[in-house]
Amino acid sequence: MRKLFRGGVCAAALLWANQAAAVHVDDYRIPYVTSTFNYEISDGVRHSGNGLGFQFGAGVPLGEQSALELSVYDLARRRDADGGTDRQLGVFPNFVYDFGLWGFDESYLPNFKPFVLGGPGFINESVLGGHHSVLGVDGGAGVLIPLHVGKWNWGWSVRTEVDAVASFSHGAVVPGESALVDYHLMLGLQIPLTPLFQHRHPPAQQPDCAVAVVDPVTGRRDCVVDTDGDGVPDSRDQCPGTPPGTKVDAVGCPVAVEPPKDTDGDGVVDNSDKCPDTPKGAKVDASGCAIPQLLGLPVIRFASDSASLPPGAAHDLDEMAISLEGQPAIRLVLEGHADTSGGENHNRDLSRRRADAVRQYLIWKGIDPARLTAQGFNGLRPIASNDHPEGRAQNRRVEFRLVGQ
Repeated sequence: MRKLFRGGVCAAALLWANQAAAVHVDDYRIPYVTSTFNYEISDGVRHSGNGLGFQFGAGVPLGEQSALELSVYDLARRRDADGGTDRQLGVFPNFVYDFGLWGFDESYLPNFKPFVLGGPGFINESVLGGHHSVLGVDGGAGVLIPLHVGKWNWGWSVRTEVDAVASFSHGAVVPGESALVDYHLMLGLQIPLTPLFQHRHPPAQQPDCAVAVVDPVTGRRDCVVDTDGDGVPDSRDQCPGTPPGTKVDAVGCPVAVEPPKDTDGDGVVDNSDKCPDTPKGAKVDASGCAIPQLLGLPVIRFASDSASLPPGAAHDLDEMAISLEGQPAIRLVLEGHADTSGGENHNRDLSRRRADAVRQYLIWKGIDPARLTAQGFNGLRPIASNDHPEGRAQNRRVEFRLVGQ
């Protein structure tokens, strides 16, 4: 675990060092050292307390996310029997792998680099005055946290680690116990040896360009030229000269933007429409809800002296019923009209029966009767002249008036 911790710390510290504004080197190539305080939760079969000690290590990165680390620890335990001291010395070469730099949206929270490590090792046990050298293995995980204050940033990191250390004594240390397992909790520092090795990797020359992209994690700067300002460098831009503000894809070409949908066709897009099923042709307010108005269905015209629904009226009334089902707060007045062919009393009754015919059809389609009011207006509201057959045919009608929601 301790080795793993060292390896994780070193890899994390090196990668963290890449963030330092004052150090422009490939930090993952720089060796590092670690120093941590070690608190051991000891295997209880030794009949001693938990251990306290220190661990030191040195690592050599193998790549951007891996390192080989050698760690040495020494700790002491107080024996239960006589108050004396037992000791343990361990040496472990470990392979360390980190999972990259992580962070938070809040600026006051630090970045961190989680890692795991493990490997075989050598352990010297001093228990009840006896000294035993045995083989062991450790494994663990930890977190590396960049340590910098203001402009001070040398690439140091706080290293925390939890390891499990197993020693295989086959009964030599504690009779009857072939293996002992201890747990180590560690806190300390990881320090890259940048001053010693920086000359091998001189600072990268800063690009001399008008526009530079700076990686916030590694500090790497790259020159780019983006003539049309669409966010795609000219080297990858397959559609140069894109107008400002145009949405583009990964190669700088305009992306087709679908117009916002307006399902009910009332002029208010769906994501802003609070009444998405307004009857067709209805006038609406800014939120897409219908306002009091007259809704005309000129195709619903009646034969002379008839209150029977004409052929084709069912289609328009079916659509009206669907709209009304989607907006249960809407109430309608069905206004029946007649031409002037008959007498006044006859036409008043005829116009009312025409409105009733439409109302009954909508009720049959499932609309609440309380939402529908039928009225007859005789021939008092013509929309065309009654002096010729064509005008009288237009006047024999039913209109819809929306009166509220």
